[in-house]
Amino acid sequence: MSLVERHGLSNFRADQQEYRILFAVTYPIFLAVALVSRLLPARLRPVPTERGGVFAVFRDARAAANSVLPFAFMR
Repeated sequence: MSLVERHGLSNFRADQQEYRILFAVTYPIFLAVALVSRLLPARLRPVPTERGGVFAVFRDARAAANSVLPFAFMR
Protein backbone atom coordinates (compact mmCIF):
# COMPACT_ATOMS: atom_id res chain seq x y z
CA MET A 1 0.00 0.00 0.00
CA SER A 2 1.38 3.34 -0.99
CA LEU A 3 1.36 6.37 1.27
CA VAL A 4 1.46 8.80 -1.66
CA GLU A 5 -1.09 9.00 -4.45
CA ARG A 6 0.57 8.71 -7.85
CA HIS A 7 -1.53 11.03 -10.02
CA GLY A 8 0.76 13.68 -11.44
CA LEU A 9 4.08 12.49 -10.07
CA SER A 10 6.43 10.04 -11.71
CA ASN A 11 7.12 6.82 -9.83
CA PHE A 12 10.57 8.06 -8.83
CA ARG A 13 9.25 11.28 -7.31
CA ALA A 14 6.47 9.42 -5.53
CA ASP A 15 8.94 6.88 -4.14
CA GLN A 16 11.25 9.70 -3.09
CA GLN A 17 8.42 11.46 -1.28
CA GLU A 18 7.31 8.23 0.36
CA TYR A 19 10.89 7.54 1.50
CA ARG A 20 11.08 10.96 3.14
CA ILE A 21 7.79 10.36 4.95
CA LEU A 22 8.96 6.96 6.21
CA PHE A 23 12.30 8.45 7.24
CA ALA A 24 10.57 11.18 9.23
CA VAL A 25 8.36 8.64 10.98
CA THR A 26 11.05 6.06 11.76
CA TYR A 27 14.03 8.32 12.55
CA PRO A 28 12.88 8.97 16.14
CA ILE A 29 12.73 5.19 16.70
CA PHE A 30 16.26 4.71 15.40
CA LEU A 31 17.40 7.69 17.46
CA ALA A 32 15.93 6.14 20.62
CA VAL A 33 17.72 2.85 19.89
CA ALA A 34 20.99 4.71 19.32
CA LEU A 35 20.60 6.61 22.58
CA VAL A 36 19.78 3.47 24.56
CA SER A 37 22.69 1.63 23.00
CA ARG A 38 25.03 4.41 24.16
CA LEU A 39 23.84 3.92 27.73
CA LEU A 40 24.37 0.15 27.73
CA PRO A 41 27.74 -1.50 28.32
CA ALA A 42 29.58 -2.40 25.11
CA ARG A 43 28.90 -6.13 25.37
CA LEU A 44 25.11 -5.60 25.60
CA ARG A 45 24.72 -3.12 22.75
CA PRO A 46 22.38 -4.18 19.94
CA VAL A 47 24.36 -2.20 17.38
CA PRO A 48 28.12 -1.59 17.47
CA THR A 49 28.88 2.11 17.84
CA GLU A 50 31.93 4.24 17.26
CA ARG A 51 33.32 7.00 19.38
CA GLY A 52 32.73 10.33 17.77
CA GLY A 53 31.31 12.82 20.18
CA VAL A 54 27.81 13.96 20.89
CA PHE A 55 26.65 14.08 17.29
CA ALA A 56 27.66 10.47 16.64
CA VAL A 57 24.29 9.38 18.04
CA PHE A 58 22.47 11.30 15.31
CA ARG A 59 24.85 9.94 12.67
CA ASP A 60 24.30 6.37 13.88
CA ALA A 61 20.51 6.82 13.84
CA ARG A 62 20.60 8.26 10.34
CA ALA A 63 22.85 5.46 9.08
CA ALA A 64 20.55 2.83 10.57
CA ALA A 65 17.48 4.41 8.99
CA ASN A 66 19.18 4.71 5.62
CA SER A 67 20.26 1.07 5.71
CA VAL A 68 16.87 -0.36 6.74
CA LEU A 69 14.33 1.78 4.87
CA PRO A 70 15.26 0.71 1.30
CA PHE A 71 13.91 -2.74 2.14
CA ALA A 72 10.43 -1.20 2.31
CA PHE A 73 10.66 -0.41 -1.40
CA MET A 74 11.67 -3.85 -2.64
CA ARG A 75 9.15 -5.29 -5.03
